[in-house]
Amino acid sequence: MNHLFTGEQNRLGSLFVDYRVAGDFSDRNTIIYGHNMKDGSMFSSLAQYRNPAYYETHSYLSLYLPNKEYIIEIFAGIIADGDMEFVRYEFDDDDFLAYIDELRAASTFGSEVAVTGEDRIVSLVTCTYEFDNARYALFGKLVEG
Repeated sequence: MNHLFTGEQNRLGSLFVDYRVAGDFSDRNTIIYGHNMKDGSMFSSLAQYRNPAYYETHSYLSLYLPNKEYIIEIFAGIIADGDMEFVRYEFDDDDFLAYIDELRAASTFGSEVAVTGEDRIVSLVTCTYEFDNARYALFGKLVEG
């Protein structure tokens, strides 16, 4: 939150992957955190998914890695309490699908994206200001591009 990807200290920080998951998107859920910057950078656009009309025109993201490209098909976005553990990284198959159902039920928009037990997902998390310590988390299915 307060370092650049090079490790240099910087008050603005950078996007970063949760330390509990592999950074190569091979886990069931890769969790990425970033600041909600007032200048529109980093993850500031995530909070716009609170409006279902925004989802309708921004239903997927592109992810470019050095040797691979992915599409992230967005299926849910939630407002959550940052004091609670709302983003998970360990699952069995049934538990994973139950988690997907919970996210859909709490989502600020509806989505027809199908997620199966074999899929991998990406969670993008930023702070938001609905209440003290609020977070907005966007969830998408990882699809090879």
